[in-house]
Amino acid sequence: MFSQIKEYLDDPIEAFQLRLKNDEDPSKLDLGLGIYRDEAGEVATLRSVREAEQRLASRPTDKGYRSPMGNARYIELMEKLLFQACLDCQPEMGVLSIQTPGAGAGCRVGAEFVKRLSPTSRVWASIPSWGHQLEFFENAGLEIKYFPYYDLENSHFQFNEMLVALEQMQEGDVLLLHGCCNNPSGQDPSLEQWRAIAELCKAKGVLPFIDIAYQGYGDGVDEDLLGMQVVASVVPEMILVVSSSKSFTIYRERAGLLSLVSNDNTSSLSNAHRLLRDVARGNYFMPPDHGAEIVAEILGDERLSAQWRQELDDIRERIYSLRALLRDTIETMDPSQDASYLVRQKGMFSCLPLSPEQQMEMEQKYGIYMLPNARINFAALAQDKAERVAKALLAIRNQK
Repeated sequence: MFSQIKEYLDDPIEAFQLRLKNDEDPSKLDLGLGIYRDEAGEVATLRSVREAEQRLASRPTDKGYRSPMGNARYIELMEKLLFQACLDCQPEMGVLSIQTPGAGAGCRVGAEFVKRLSPTSRVWASIPSWGHQLEFFENAGLEIKYFPYYDLENSHFQFNEMLVALEQMQEGDVLLLHGCCNNPSGQDPSLEQWRAIAELCKAKGVLPFIDIAYQGYGDGVDEDLLGMQVVASVVPEMILVVSSSKSFTIYRERAGLLSLVSNDNTSSLSNAHRLLRDVARGNYFMPPDHGAEIVAEILGDERLSAQWRQELDDIRERIYSLRALLRDTIETMDPSQDASYLVRQKGMFSCLPLSPEQQMEMEQKYGIYMLPNARINFAALAQDKAERVAKALLAIRNQK
């Protein structure tokens, strides 16, 4: 059986990591994987997370199984963080959630949930997209359709083109969106644009499926939820997937949330919730608990929660300063360049205006590594590396 596998191609991210590993130049620059690094290039863990872990370690506990639904305290506190503002304005709104092993598993469970209820549903995804995310929907057997979102060559948000393409959506389709800090482009809709998207979904009978992986990295912990909350206030039903990996720097602990939201018939949520439980149990039985316990410890403690918010504010401000530094460096070196897109975008990522061939040249000539679509992770860019990146980018962009 194994011999039937012929010339299996590496995943683009695995291929990237292999190229990076095989490059023995100590000056190589990794701007790829979405992990927050400090100015020294070290993977940073929040102080609030360290304190929460110490508290948990000091308490007697057991290692017994939990429900496939996951950690009930984590679910309760995450729902409060995400939906309290909505529920204050719309007390009739219904929300039911399960804990998942990160947002990736949440996407997989949500995709299979949709497939069981509506096998002919199509999932509409942006160009460019985060490739791994789409695999969860494809592997669940759902057809993927695409709409223009961000013009990589011209660094332009294609909102009007997006709406024109989405007119082709049909009742029962799913619209996959990033709630903040779009991955890979960093380009988010305005609140007015979010409302236009929500109204289109409502008119077409389309289910929004919103993924929030970078809460706190855009405009703030609460502000980064506003687009999602606009959608939730308009559409009859919605699915939300949230990752705690980036917001709490607990990447490999795999804590996430999948929520079903209903403004239409909240009594239907109970059966939907049970189906969601069974889908989760059939995929991984139960999610890991340690990351969820850390998050619950932080959100359940007023002082720790305030410290966590301040630490995220510091991270966001540092990332923005790095965006501004790279923009200023590029435009100072070549005044004909307009790099303002770097500060219009939010979160860890932007896509540099490079073709795949130019991106490979960045690797081979300059030792600067990025993921597909020339996605640069500002959270891995130290101040003393901005000039190097700007010089390489301009040298490649300006060559005849």
